[in-house]
Amino acid sequence: MEENRNLEQAGAASIVSTGKKYESRKRETSGKDVLAIRSFLESLSVYEADALRVSIAIADGKATATNISSDDRLALNSGKDNERMTADNAQEHRLNRAFQLLERVSEFCDKRQLVTVNRSLLSIAVDATDISRAVSSLDKRPASGQPFPNNTGTSGAGK
Repeated sequence: MEENRNLEQAGAASIVSTGKKYESRKRETSGKDVLAIRSFLESLSVYEADALRVSIAIADGKATATNISSDDRLALNSGKDNERMTADNAQEHRLNRAFQLLERVSEFCDKRQLVTVNRSLLSIAVDATDISRAVSSLDKRPASGQPFPNNTGTSGAGK
């Protein structure tokens, strides 16, 4: 009887110590995960986090190319904001962005999901209405070295 009690106590002690090891390993892994997530988020470009969020939602079947918001559709235009933007170079840029996003989202999707995301991103990238909206909504900034419109050359001190 005494021997059984000793075995039970020894078993309980080993369970507790194993549990503590697991908890510390879990905390260590969680800390590594947090660092990996932070590093990943810091590596994203403007609008890329939103575009990845939408791409993952598409991959999971929670969204489609037809039911995402217009703001999310415009995330493909990141990096284009000058008056030389045309529908042709906007589409080229949007296709390049779609391929960049596919590369980034591939870490989070299986093959079937990647096909779904690919189909959606490409349909958004070449959508004429989206391209027209993108071109018309971009800031019309002057070429480098040119002053901004309505710039009188004063520092605003006379206001």
